Amino acid sequence: MRSHLQWMHGRGERVVVRRNHTYAAEVLVKFLVLVGLLCMPVLVFHWGAWIPFAGAGVYLLWELHHVHSALGELAGLWNEQQQQRQQQEPVRDKAIR
Repeated sequence: MRSHLQWMHGRGERVVVRRNHTYAAEVLVKFLVLVGLLCMPVLVFHWGAWIPFAGAGVYLLWELHHVHSALGELAGLWNEQQQQRQQQEPVRDKAIR
């Protein structure tokens, strides 16, 4: 599964994080469909009505983990880029003098 967050290089120093605008709508629709699918065994076996929402809540935790991983990856890339810039600045200062 690909991340919904994308690292885009702009001009010069500018870096943009772009995300899919329909991400929240996709997650909500998937959550509701999963609740609907989990309602079938609840109705057949007369289980508690909270079970579908608890089961679909696991999906929300899974999506949260994906977003957290993507943001961690972006933070790592950002830190790498900042470290490279800091290493290049002394070289630029020496070249100017």
